[in-house]
Amino acid sequence: MRIYFKERYKSYISITFGLLIGFIVATFLFDRTDYKSGFGAILFGLIIGELLFYSRWSKRQKRE
Repeated sequence: MRIYFKERYKSYISITFGLLIGFIVATFLFDRTDYKSGFGAILFGLIIGELLFYSRWSKRQKRE
């Protein structure tokens, strides 16, 4: 798990990509965005970004 966190620190690209997806989804779903929908978009994006990164990390661990 220590290796996971070290690699996670180095590659925030997937997390940023997930946040971007979250903001795009919130923009299309809500006419007026407020703090609650903004927080939901950030949370949704972070979850997507973490899942993308974790899936790539676990594939690399299985190869090694």
